[in-house]
Amino acid sequence: MDNRLEIRSSRLKNLIFSLLSIFMTSLAVFMLLSGLYEDNILYAIDLIFIGLIGTLFFGAAILIYIRNIFIIRPVLILENDGFYENTTILSMKNSLISWDEVKKIKNMPMMGQGMVSIFMKDQDAYLAKLTLFKRLITKMNIRLGYGEITINMNQIKDMDGEELTEIMNEYRKNRRKHKS
Repeated sequence: MDNRLEIRSSRLKNLIFSLLSIFMTSLAVFMLLSGLYEDNILYAIDLIFIGLIGTLFFGAAILIYIRNIFIIRPVLILENDGFYENTTILSMKNSLISWDEVKKIKNMPMMGQGMVSIFMKDQDAYLAKLTLFKRLITKMNIRLGYGEITINMNQIKDMDGEELTEIMNEYRKNRRKHKS
């Protein structure tokens, strides 16, 4: 097995998601503006609230996806000692996550999206390394049955969740062999 595997983001997928985000942001802005001209005050408040939340959420998504189109660095790096994961805003950027800290790696698709979930041996120690925002979002994922690290396969180029799970488990297994 190679010592290092670099997995890159798919520029085409990021382009498609950025275009979808632009469309959704446009709809949210339309709702926001419609709420400003609505005569029914309760309906106007609903439109403004939903439009504002949608504009903020999808506007941020546009920035993230467009940034990902131009990023050259890999989103996931697998090495003999562990891995670096940079696929989401929850990632511990540039921090090696040792295979020794991983309890299990599981392919967990959700609503047609490929997801690889990584469960840590010491959940509290991992969560303590995260910022407050990242910790809160990660805890929500854990309550939904996912691991502390979840890799969305929409970001990954030319690979599905099952294949990534197999590759990561192979690296993990080889690490245990070398330690024995």
